[in-house]
Amino acid sequence: MNQVSSAASYNEWVLPSWPSFLPVLLVYPTLWLTFVPFNEPVGVISGILLTAVVVFLMISKSARISVTEGNLTVRHATIGVRFIRAVSIFDGQEAFAERGRNLDSRAYVHFQGSVKTLVKIDISDPQDPTPYWLFSTRQPEKLRKALGF
Repeated sequence: MNQVSSAASYNEWVLPSWPSFLPVLLVYPTLWLTFVPFNEPVGVISGILLTAVVVFLMISKSARISVTEGNLTVRHATIGVRFIRAVSIFDGQEAFAERGRNLDSRAYVHFQGSVKTLVKIDISDPQDPTPYWLFSTRQPEKLRKALGF
């Protein structure tokens, strides 16, 4: 059986890496150039606003992973650690296969495109139709240890 302390034993916010924000910088000039022939101030303002919205969405949709009080939480989903049967870590080609051809459509997934390491949590809850959770993390070994595996 897994032993997890009642204090927060693991916390991570899986933000996009900084190069992920570089393509967002193209939003501003695209809108500006689109509106220049008609109304330049509208292009400037809409470019700044849409760029800010995209950055906000990229950050707000990032997963927060925590292990507290015997529960694992990834984004808005929570499961008791007692229902975790196994923890597997995938990187490189294995992670690519897990996200693609090996993925079960019933699995709970949360990927961060700029994070290449995945953790697969096998679920043993008979009431839960989800066979496993598959999600991105930058610190898979710390997470595994916090879960007691």
